[in-house]
Amino acid sequence: MITLTRLNGQAIAVNPDLITWIERTPDATISLLTGDRLVVREPLEEVIERVIAFRRAVRGGEDVSAYPPSKAVLESAAWARDHEEPRPRGASWTPEVPADSPRK
Repeated sequence: MITLTRLNGQAIAVNPDLITWIERTPDATISLLTGDRLVVREPLEEVIERVIAFRRAVRGGEDVSAYPPSKAVLESAAWARDHEEPRPRGASWTPEVPADSPRK
């Protein structure tokens, strides 16, 4: 998790694997995979630096500037987006695949 500050001064912790994009408007607006948006005091460049530092710490110093979120993170985000109630901890989630899809 990285710590950031909302405009009202409240400290928050954000899972960097959930960040889809960051926009300067002029404050940094962070969009998450869940569809939520956060506006923070830190400038865009600082948020990016914190994400990279977090990933380096987790990955032992590897070049981590572009590694994708894990399958579990993507599944959790999809569940949160599609359901009002949170998924029970440890419950599996299987995406629906249309019958005519080449991916079976």
